[in-house]
Amino acid sequence: MNAILCVAAWPGVPSVAPCKAADVHLETCTNDDCRGCFPRAAERGFLCAAHYDRVEHALMRWDDFERRAAQLGLSKAVQRDTAGVRTRAEGHVNLTGVALAIDECETFLGRGGTRGVTAATWVQSELGASNAIQFAAAAERAYRSHEVEERPHRIRRVRCPECQQQMIWHPPAWYEGHVTVRCTNDECRHVLNQDEYEELEKTA
Repeated sequence: MNAILCVAAWPGVPSVAPCKAADVHLETCTNDDCRGCFPRAAERGFLCAAHYDRVEHALMRWDDFERRAAQLGLSKAVQRDTAGVRTRAEGHVNLTGVALAIDECETFLGRGGTRGVTAATWVQSELGASNAIQFAAAAERAYRSHEVEERPHRIRRVRCPECQQQMIWHPPAWYEGHVTVRCTNDECRHVLNQDEYEELEKTA
Protein backbone atom coordinates (compact mmCIF):
# COMPACT_ATOMS: atom_id res chain seq x y z
CA MET A 1 0.00 0.00 0.00
CA ASN A 2 1.34 3.40 -0.99
CA ALA A 3 2.04 5.88 1.82
CA ILE A 4 -0.10 9.00 2.01
CA LEU A 5 1.92 12.08 1.12
CA CYS A 6 1.80 15.34 3.04
CA VAL A 7 -0.88 17.52 1.44
CA ALA A 8 1.79 20.18 0.82
CA ALA A 9 4.02 17.72 -1.07
CA TRP A 10 2.21 17.28 -4.36
CA PRO A 11 0.51 19.02 -6.04
CA GLY A 12 0.99 21.31 -3.04
CA VAL A 13 -1.02 24.16 -1.57
CA PRO A 14 -0.92 27.92 -2.30
CA SER A 15 1.55 30.07 -0.34
CA VAL A 16 3.29 27.04 1.20
CA ALA A 17 6.70 25.83 0.01
CA PRO A 18 6.61 22.32 -1.53
CA CYS A 19 7.07 19.67 1.14
CA LYS A 20 10.21 17.66 0.39
CA ALA A 21 12.43 15.49 2.56
CA ALA A 22 15.92 16.91 3.08
CA ASP A 23 18.71 14.88 1.43
CA VAL A 24 16.24 12.35 -0.02
CA HIS A 25 15.97 12.36 -3.82
CA LEU A 26 13.74 11.03 -6.55
CA GLU A 27 15.33 8.42 -8.81
CA THR A 28 15.05 10.88 -11.69
CA CYS A 29 16.94 13.64 -9.85
CA THR A 30 20.09 14.72 -11.70
CA ASN A 31 20.65 18.09 -10.04
CA ASP A 32 23.89 18.09 -8.03
CA ASP A 33 22.73 21.15 -6.07
CA CYS A 34 19.39 19.58 -5.08
CA ARG A 35 18.94 19.54 -1.30
CA GLY A 36 16.16 16.96 -1.47
CA CYS A 37 13.22 16.47 -3.82
CA PHE A 38 11.44 13.36 -2.53
CA PRO A 39 7.98 14.28 -1.17
CA ARG A 40 7.47 13.81 2.57
CA ALA A 41 5.00 11.25 3.84
CA ALA A 42 2.05 12.33 5.98
CA GLU A 43 2.53 11.37 9.64
CA ARG A 44 -0.31 13.27 11.34
CA GLY A 45 -3.49 13.00 9.30
CA PHE A 46 -2.60 14.48 5.92
CA LEU A 47 0.41 16.50 7.13
CA CYS A 48 4.05 15.60 7.70
CA ALA A 49 5.39 16.07 11.24
CA ALA A 50 7.06 19.42 10.41
CA HIS A 51 3.91 20.97 8.93
CA TYR A 52 1.76 19.59 11.75
CA ASP A 53 4.08 21.28 14.28
CA ARG A 54 3.67 24.57 12.39
CA VAL A 55 -0.11 24.27 12.63
CA GLU A 56 0.00 23.49 16.36
CA HIS A 57 2.31 26.41 17.15
CA ALA A 58 0.30 28.84 15.00
CA LEU A 59 -2.95 27.78 16.71
CA MET A 60 -1.42 28.14 20.19
CA ARG A 61 -0.53 31.80 19.52
CA TRP A 62 -3.62 32.77 17.54
CA ASP A 63 -6.19 33.61 20.22
CA ASP A 64 -3.73 35.83 22.12
CA PHE A 65 -2.65 37.60 18.91
CA GLU A 66 -6.26 38.23 17.88
CA ARG A 67 -7.22 39.46 21.37
CA ARG A 68 -4.30 41.88 21.61
CA ALA A 69 -4.96 43.23 18.12
CA ALA A 70 -8.59 43.90 19.13
CA GLN A 71 -7.53 45.62 22.37
CA LEU A 72 -5.19 47.91 20.44
CA GLY A 73 -7.89 48.67 17.87
CA LEU A 74 -5.70 47.26 15.10
CA SER A 75 -8.21 44.71 13.86
CA LYS A 76 -10.77 47.33 12.84
CA ALA A 77 -11.19 49.35 9.69
CA VAL A 78 -9.17 52.56 9.56
CA GLN A 79 -11.36 55.60 9.00
CA ARG A 80 -8.64 57.63 7.32
CA ASP A 81 -4.89 57.49 7.04
CA THR A 82 -2.41 59.30 9.30
CA ALA A 83 -2.03 62.18 6.87
CA GLY A 84 -5.74 62.87 7.08
CA VAL A 85 -6.34 62.01 3.42
CA ARG A 86 -9.98 61.23 2.73
CA THR A 87 -10.78 57.91 1.09
CA ARG A 88 -13.45 57.19 -1.48
CA ALA A 89 -16.75 56.42 0.21
CA GLU A 90 -18.42 54.41 -2.53
CA GLY A 91 -17.86 50.74 -1.83
CA HIS A 92 -14.41 51.25 -0.30
CA VAL A 93 -13.28 50.24 3.17
CA ASN A 94 -9.78 51.18 4.26
CA LEU A 95 -8.53 48.25 6.37
CA THR A 96 -5.42 48.04 8.51
CA GLY A 97 -2.76 45.48 7.61
CA VAL A 98 -3.57 43.63 10.83
CA ALA A 99 -7.27 43.49 9.93
CA LEU A 100 -6.45 42.02 6.53
CA ALA A 101 -4.08 39.46 8.07
CA ILE A 102 -6.70 38.43 10.63
CA ASP A 103 -9.35 38.16 7.91
CA GLU A 104 -7.08 35.89 5.86
CA CYS A 105 -6.41 33.61 8.82
CA GLU A 106 -10.06 33.55 9.88
CA THR A 107 -11.00 32.45 6.36
CA PHE A 108 -8.90 29.29 6.76
CA LEU A 109 -10.07 28.76 10.35
CA GLY A 110 -13.72 29.07 9.35
CA ARG A 111 -13.71 26.74 6.35
CA GLY A 112 -15.71 23.62 7.10
CA GLY A 113 -16.60 24.75 10.61
CA THR A 114 -13.04 24.23 11.88
CA ARG A 115 -13.12 27.14 14.37
CA GLY A 116 -12.31 25.69 17.79
CA VAL A 117 -11.35 22.23 16.47
CA THR A 118 -8.00 20.78 17.58
CA ALA A 119 -5.13 20.51 15.13
CA ALA A 120 -5.26 16.69 15.33
CA THR A 121 -8.92 16.66 14.24
CA TRP A 122 -8.49 19.41 11.64
CA VAL A 123 -5.83 17.56 9.61
CA GLN A 124 -7.69 14.24 9.33
CA SER A 125 -9.08 15.19 5.90
CA GLU A 126 -7.12 16.36 2.88
CA LEU A 127 -9.14 19.58 2.67
CA GLY A 128 -8.77 20.22 6.39
CA ALA A 129 -5.02 19.67 6.26
CA SER A 130 -4.74 22.05 3.29
CA ASN A 131 -6.66 24.75 5.16
CA ALA A 132 -4.65 24.10 8.33
CA ILE A 133 -1.22 24.57 6.75
CA GLN A 134 -2.41 27.63 4.83
CA PHE A 135 -3.67 29.07 8.12
CA ALA A 136 -0.29 28.37 9.73
CA ALA A 137 1.58 30.10 6.90
CA ALA A 138 -0.76 33.12 7.04
CA ALA A 139 -0.56 33.30 10.84
CA GLU A 140 3.25 33.16 10.78
CA ARG A 141 3.28 36.07 8.32
CA ALA A 142 0.94 38.00 10.61
CA TYR A 143 3.10 37.35 13.69
CA ARG A 144 6.23 38.53 11.85
CA SER A 145 4.69 41.59 10.21
CA HIS A 146 2.38 42.95 12.91
CA GLU A 147 3.70 43.35 16.41
CA VAL A 148 0.73 43.60 18.75
CA GLU A 149 2.65 43.26 21.98
CA GLU A 150 5.00 45.92 23.32
CA ARG A 151 8.29 44.43 24.47
CA PRO A 152 10.63 45.55 27.27
CA HIS A 153 13.23 48.01 25.98
CA ARG A 154 16.10 50.12 27.27
CA ILE A 155 15.46 53.80 27.89
CA ARG A 156 18.09 56.17 26.51
CA ARG A 157 17.22 59.60 27.89
CA VAL A 158 16.27 58.89 31.49
CA ARG A 159 18.76 57.45 33.98
CA CYS A 160 18.00 55.81 37.32
CA PRO A 161 17.54 58.59 39.91
CA GLU A 162 19.35 56.44 42.51
CA CYS A 163 22.46 55.19 40.70
CA GLN A 164 22.39 56.86 37.24
CA GLN A 165 22.44 53.53 35.39
CA GLN A 166 20.22 52.71 32.39
CA MET A 167 16.63 51.68 32.97
CA ILE A 168 14.31 49.25 31.17
CA TRP A 169 10.70 49.99 30.27
CA HIS A 170 8.43 47.02 31.06
CA PRO A 171 4.99 47.20 29.43
CA PRO A 172 1.86 46.10 31.33
CA ALA A 173 1.62 42.36 31.89
CA TRP A 174 -2.09 42.50 30.96
CA TYR A 175 -4.41 44.87 29.13
CA GLU A 176 -4.85 48.12 31.08
CA GLY A 177 -2.18 47.01 33.58
CA HIS A 178 0.61 49.27 34.82
CA VAL A 179 3.94 50.18 33.25
CA THR A 180 7.07 49.68 35.36
CA VAL A 181 10.52 51.11 34.70
CA ARG A 182 13.35 49.19 36.39
CA CYS A 183 17.01 49.99 36.89
CA THR A 184 19.43 47.60 35.14
CA ASN A 185 21.89 47.73 38.04
CA ASP A 186 21.49 44.48 39.99
CA GLU A 187 22.61 46.19 43.20
CA CYS A 188 20.04 48.97 42.83
CA ARG A 189 16.95 47.63 40.98
CA HIS A 190 15.09 50.89 41.62
CA VAL A 191 11.54 50.84 40.20
CA LEU A 192 9.47 53.73 38.84
CA ASN A 193 5.82 53.74 37.87
CA GLN A 194 4.76 55.47 34.66
CA ASP A 195 3.88 58.78 36.37
CA GLU A 196 7.26 58.93 38.12
CA TYR A 197 9.04 58.10 34.88
CA GLU A 198 7.17 60.81 32.96
CA GLU A 199 8.11 63.40 35.60
CA LEU A 200 11.80 62.46 35.23
CA GLU A 201 11.52 62.53 31.45
CA LYS A 202 10.37 66.19 31.56
CA THR A 203 13.68 67.21 33.14
CA ALA A 204 15.91 64.91 31.08
